[in-house]
Amino acid sequence: YVVHKSLDLSTEDSGTALGPVIYRARQKGTAVFYGGKQLDGFEAVTDIVILRRLPVESRDKVRQCNLKTLGIDDYGRLEVRGFAQPPSPPTLELFVDGVAMTLARWPNEGFVGIRKLIKAGSKSAGEPSVFEYESDRHERWTEASDGWLFGYFHFLWADATVKIGKIDPSARTLTTAEPYQYGGRGMSTRQGIQYYAFNLLEEIDMPGEWYLERKTGMLYLYPPFELSKSIVEIGMLPEPMITMDKVSHVCFDGLVFDLARYNGIVAKDCNSCSWTGCTVSRMAGNGIMIHGGKENWLIGCDVHTTGRRATEVIGGDRVTLTPGAHLMENCRIYNFGRIDRTYTPAIQLEGVGHRVAHNLMYNGPSSAMRIEGNDHLIEFNEVHSMVQESDDQGAMELFRNPTYRGVIFRHNYFHNIGKTGSETAVHGQAAIRFDDAISGMLVYGNVFYRCANGNFGAVQMNGGRDNLIDNNIFIDCKQGISGGWYRGNGVWTSLREGQRLSGFYQNELYLSRYPQIATMLDDPGINRLWRNVLYKCGTVATRTANIEMFQNRVFQEDPGFVNAKNRNFNLRDDARLFETMCFKSIPFDQIGLYESASRATWPVETTAVGMPDWRNK
Repeated sequence: YVVHKSLDLSTEDSGTALGPVIYRARQKGTAVFYGGKQLDGFEAVTDIVILRRLPVESRDKVRQCNLKTLGIDDYGRLEVRGFAQPPSPPTLELFVDGVAMTLARWPNEGFVGIRKLIKAGSKSAGEPSVFEYESDRHERWTEASDGWLFGYFHFLWADATVKIGKIDPSARTLTTAEPYQYGGRGMSTRQGIQYYAFNLLEEIDMPGEWYLERKTGMLYLYPPFELSKSIVEIGMLPEPMITMDKVSHVCFDGLVFDLARYNGIVAKDCNSCSWTGCTVSRMAGNGIMIHGGKENWLIGCDVHTTGRRATEVIGGDRVTLTPGAHLMENCRIYNFGRIDRTYTPAIQLEGVGHRVAHNLMYNGPSSAMRIEGNDHLIEFNEVHSMVQESDDQGAMELFRNPTYRGVIFRHNYFHNIGKTGSETAVHGQAAIRFDDAISGMLVYGNVFYRCANGNFGAVQMNGGRDNLIDNNIFIDCKQGISGGWYRGNGVWTSLREGQRLSGFYQNELYLSRYPQIATMLDDPGINRLWRNVLYKCGTVATRTANIEMFQNRVFQEDPGFVNAKNRNFNLRDDARLFETMCFKSIPFDQIGLYESASRATWPVETTAVGMPDWRNK
């Protein structure tokens, strides 16, 4: 079913508790709301000017398609975007046989650094950023009118795209069309600048690369397969497929929402709505956004191949600690954050009192979950192949508010987390990160396998206190825990100086619910590491003085797993550790997805990325 504009639902489209409105596929997965268009008419490139700009090795392989002759004249636009940048616009993408093609880029993989930063750039002064480049390759792009850079220009956790303004081969400099800015500051080499160039006709040198000349409407593609046997598509719809405003008791069951330039589903202030066994895929923006309302459910859904966040689950009232009670369960979420690469997780969880359980999240450049708020329960989830590109991040992360309390991480399985090679990093990557004074968290009964990279442990604490890390299993990690309380953290300093920080609550309600807030400025701050099993890994990396240790055991020999070689980390009844410590068995075989009529797809099998042996670094 081709979608040309949003389906807008409002209050009058609601059902009731006894008579909900249900949109259901007759057969799950076969009713597809489609926001794209198939392309045909590809032919060889004959224009001499275009052939001259193409790489020699691909000139006879690239094919062109005139979108205007197909009635397509809206090509969207490329804009400055990324973390702390302007909002990302609807974005046209190209797919062949369901796989996203790559806007022609150099280098074809990874990033390059700069030789020297000439000018950081200043927006207030109207001064663009300028740097000296390393490779002569840049000199091939002097005729390109719409070339861009994607990269990390100040911090290795803040991605951005900036347009190329000028390339000077004699000076070996690249000047941006407008200055890169983050928080009023320009580019910085403190953590190392890394980037790649893209949207360049001159760089179509690999199968799967493409370029659209927006002035003429001509699309150029180096086909990955024989096009006569392939389906070639672009996203068309530049708005959400479904918007819902103050809707109640509406259910979507077994439907597919596929291929668009923007967001998939946006539900605002809705109550008791559900998406069961649905698939949301190939959205250049976000997948499903639940903002406000209460008791909305995502059950058994597949959300994948999104340009930004897969889901946003937001609700509840932090002022009154009223729960939103949204539920996300048994969902498979993968290949998100493909265009905007940082702070675009599988689940952006905010507010009060949500449950995230039995989900599978994998294949992302940064975090699987960004968490804000209070009283969330995050349990029985499997997370792997995350934080593959960003630095100074966790697969699950909270940031900078010690009145975020009551969050529980229970019975989750984290594995293969972090950068997989020699990529640039300064700090590290963790499975769970409590950043900038996050305090009062409970991490209980989780399994961590190969998810401590760089200076980070599998659980990393940056300055916080009152965190309890209890009854977990750490396997083959460089260190189980890193960080700890730090009096000099900027959050503690601001609070001691009496500054009023937005979103910080220290009133009677918060003090009665979370008594430790009353003493959170007392010295010293203590974190607790109790009854954890550490197998073939270190214990605590830094700031050990204020960590209370109780009954932690380090094993070099198998402590009693059912089959560690095959990653079955259930413990046998006769495991040695039960004889020496008060450890409660973790229900490992219950973690992750489960078979159900409400699952969008089944069975589900995944392969985690390979992780280098930390002992060899």
